[in-house]
Amino acid sequence: MRILLITYYFPPCGGAPVQRWLRFLPQLIQRGYEVSVLCSEDGDYPFLDKALLQKIPPKVKVIRAKAPGLQKRWGSLFGKGKSLPYGRIPTDGGLLTRCLVWMRLNLIVPDLRVFWNPSAWRAAKRELNKVPYDMVITTGPPHSSHLLGIKLRKKFGLLWFADFRDPWSGIHYLQLSPPSKLSMWLHRRLEAKVLRDTDAALVVSQAIADGLPPGVKHVILNGYNPKDFSGLRYRPADRFRIKYVGQVTAGQDPGIIVGLCKALRRDFRFSLIGTNLNPEEATALRQSCGNLLQIKPFMNHREALREMVEAELLVLLVNDYEGNSGMLTTKLFEYLASGTPILCFSPGTSAAARILQTIDGAKVFAYHDIAAAATWVDSLVSGSRTKGNIDSYSIDIQADKLDNALRGQICH
Repeated sequence: MRILLITYYFPPCGGAPVQRWLRFLPQLIQRGYEVSVLCSEDGDYPFLDKALLQKIPPKVKVIRAKAPGLQKRWGSLFGKGKSLPYGRIPTDGGLLTRCLVWMRLNLIVPDLRVFWNPSAWRAAKRELNKVPYDMVITTGPPHSSHLLGIKLRKKFGLLWFADFRDPWSGIHYLQLSPPSKLSMWLHRRLEAKVLRDTDAALVVSQAIADGLPPGVKHVILNGYNPKDFSGLRYRPADRFRIKYVGQVTAGQDPGIIVGLCKALRRDFRFSLIGTNLNPEEATALRQSCGNLLQIKPFMNHREALREMVEAELLVLLVNDYEGNSGMLTTKLFEYLASGTPILCFSPGTSAAARILQTIDGAKVFAYHDIAAAATWVDSLVSGSRTKGNIDSYSIDIQADKLDNALRGQICH
């Protein structure tokens, strides 16, 4: 079977957006699929990680379609070095910022990456007219990619799977910075059309699947790749190392980390790795931790995994908003695979909490329960590792589920 995967984010893009399909590609090739990837060229990526280019299987054909450089326009408006928002909508700033945010929320539906679609559409048509494919898979966010799936299925009559790595109308930044009723109506209308027109949706958690409109759905977790941790070993240090790895997005409150650092009684060092903070958040953390705080820039995936393994505690913040129960990030599974104890702030009924509650050495606390969390952290023995059966979250098991979903739809 030959598959065309359409994804805006792909190496050299780094960070969480690329990890799901970068893990699945070798698994699909191993199972006899032929896969081509249509992705953006010079896209507005949150990070660059050129080392990930080496993880693309040689048999995968990569087709790059030019993306408009919105980052350059953003920088010209707000100053060089100002990054295009990723994962959260700015709520502060001057009149120009507020106007642009209003336009983004109310006039650009479903997302800014929709401006890549004309270039991607032309590239997809060229490829599909030249090479016979059996299936198209679109993955979002950005959910504008699914609009390409609608058009390609109609024009070429191919099977089409829509992959949801996050909710659409229920995504955290739309819940926390609601657009107009008309804009939200359009989001939901497009979302329903995608679920109605696609042959099946692939979804990262059951709760997100339940929140989507009616349609055929298969829950395929992000999972982890045990091979990614090959050669990484825990090494003790002279100070208890607490780490938060990754970005802070809408609904994740760095104030929880501030409160935790103030409440701890033990000697510790807190590291934020590849974390985007505004000046106020960074100042508050430095004031609470002093020289015990390290803020490290984005690092490549391998080094980020090493940081996870070489720690005494990892912190996970589940975004605080209505409808957050389905959030199962790539980071959660990598935290589990690292073997490092995990402190999670989340509702106890979330999907992440239910997984962590089965792991010895992981603990879940309510967002406000910082004092109890600090007491638990103070009680941890340096060098302790987590225990629990996480085999079902491995990429091999999840790839089997993906394979069954793809072949089942063909047989159907």
